[in-house]
Amino acid sequence: MANITEKLPNLGGKCVSITIMDDGNSHDLFNPNFELQGGRIFIVGTVPEGATDSNWVAGCQSAVAWDRVTDYFVFENIEAYTKAIEKSNQYEKENPDES
Repeated sequence: MANITEKLPNLGGKCVSITIMDDGNSHDLFNPNFELQGGRIFIVGTVPEGATDSNWVAGCQSAVAWDRVTDYFVFENIEAYTKAIEKSNQYEKENPDES
């Protein structure tokens, strides 16, 4: 049987926006990798600028249990992620009733 980590995506250098079960917030990670912690697989990376309104966790390491992930978006690099955040913020500014 193949090692389970051989089947996980290589997300090095990318920025990932993750949705997890029972949580309406996205969890954004830059340059994530997979780690085995306490018998569970976690996706671990650095929280990028713009991930929260106040940026209070920007630059911190964060981990999300892979078995809780429902879906994720992959941005090719931090610049593509930043551009998407700017676009989202502009949309919310122009459409305040839809937020």
